[in-house]
Amino acid sequence: MATIASRPAEPLVPSLVAPRCGRAAPRPPRVGSGGNAAVVATAALARSKRRRGKAKPMPEDQAVYPAKDLCSRCGFCNTSLVGRVQEACAFLGDGMARLDQLEERVHGRQRNLEDEMELYFGVTVEDGVVPLQVLPEQRPAQRAWTGLVTSMACALLAAGRVDAVLCVASAAESPKKRLEPRPILARTVEEVLKCGGVKPMLSPNLLPLEELWQVRGEDIKRLLFIGVGCQVQALRSVEEDLGLDELYVLGTNCVDNPRDSEALQRFLRSASETPETAVGFEFMQDNRIHVKHADGRYEQIPVFALKEPENCTGVIAKSCYACFDYVNALTDLTVGYMAAPWQGGRMTEHQQYCVVRNQKGQQMLDLLAEKLDVGQASSLVPNGWSLPRSQLVPSVLSPELDLAFGRRRRREPPPRWLAELLSDVVTALGPRGVEFAKGSIDRAALRNLVCLEVDLLRQRAGPGRELEEILPRHAKVIRARYHELLQEMLEKYQGAQVQ
Repeated sequence: MATIASRPAEPLVPSLVAPRCGRAAPRPPRVGSGGNAAVVATAALARSKRRRGKAKPMPEDQAVYPAKDLCSRCGFCNTSLVGRVQEACAFLGDGMARLDQLEERVHGRQRNLEDEMELYFGVTVEDGVVPLQVLPEQRPAQRAWTGLVTSMACALLAAGRVDAVLCVASAAESPKKRLEPRPILARTVEEVLKCGGVKPMLSPNLLPLEELWQVRGEDIKRLLFIGVGCQVQALRSVEEDLGLDELYVLGTNCVDNPRDSEALQRFLRSASETPETAVGFEFMQDNRIHVKHADGRYEQIPVFALKEPENCTGVIAKSCYACFDYVNALTDLTVGYMAAPWQGGRMTEHQQYCVVRNQKGQQMLDLLAEKLDVGQASSLVPNGWSLPRSQLVPSVLSPELDLAFGRRRRREPPPRWLAELLSDVVTALGPRGVEFAKGSIDRAALRNLVCLEVDLLRQRAGPGRELEEILPRHAKVIRARYHELLQEMLEKYQGAQVQ
């Protein structure tokens, strides 16, 4: 098998992945994190002293944060780094337009927009987008999927690569609190294992960074941070102030987080027959919402069978309607499911996919090699005919915008047998694997472009910005591809407000 490498001529370690077929354009020379001696030397000097911010952290029960309604409650403002929020926050100032420069700082270059894989998935090493899963006998009991993120964190700790893992525990063991987040600095494998599983709502993952300046955190020199796009952007913006000898960043795809526990419960009541026992859920390629329950049951609810979907207006955080980093582009390694070949079955046993972005990401993957089943990169591109995603995006975009703007009308769902049939037909005819992922990214980007231009751009705190000034390059490319559809949606929702 060929090697995932930062530069093809200089493979790092024994490989995991076979080549991907059909590249759209040749890549520029590879430079991964840690691959450039000058960058490494500069970073080492910058991290030689841990610099604590002079600002006073905001209290955790702060009612209004600098980004106001667009705040993703990432925890940054609850640390002494809050004085740098204007340059770190994904929803202030130039916002997510900073992704382009941060990609170059973190990975050594920006994504190649002429390459379809990089346009959608961000900077990758050669053949760095692959399907994989943790082997059944190696999976932790408490997990969201096959336990890849949990296993990776445990491996880094056990190998002595990191002193701590910043991960998310449950707020409490009680049924009402187990899906609510409580970020911690885990020092042991046992602590990491207790954090397994999803907490599907806004989470202040950056909050524990404040411990780095306290006595109990002064010995942490090597850290693994696990988080989503807006959190990782803030982290990367102040990385040099953390005084770390080594920072690993592992992330997941992220879109449409419930804004709080009440919003989460509203969604679960719409999706599940027994929302009180739900311990995780995901929208899957079979056009169903898979809900995992504490008693071991799994529900697979067709999206056409949701109860009272109009009540889900206001569930999704406004920050998610202003985000263009679905794929978590500033990590060393991103894990998700949306590009994996559809296999059916339970989500906790289903194949995932990962994006290896640089040498650190490669090293993290290789550390876990013996516990992984890694597939062919070419299998992400499904065989056979399917409807082009460009034909399906319009049909899902309008209902999404109706939900965002509070225009969903009460209706009775179709009979369950019909809802099941509809999901089966869309799954059979619709895009799969990489094309499903690209369609999901298109849909989220277009929805958010409309939400920003119609309403949210006016709600951004601080000096006014034109839409063009806050968009990363890849979002502009997607916008151009759907110009006519966007104009139609902008006219349809003109004057509406995101709820």
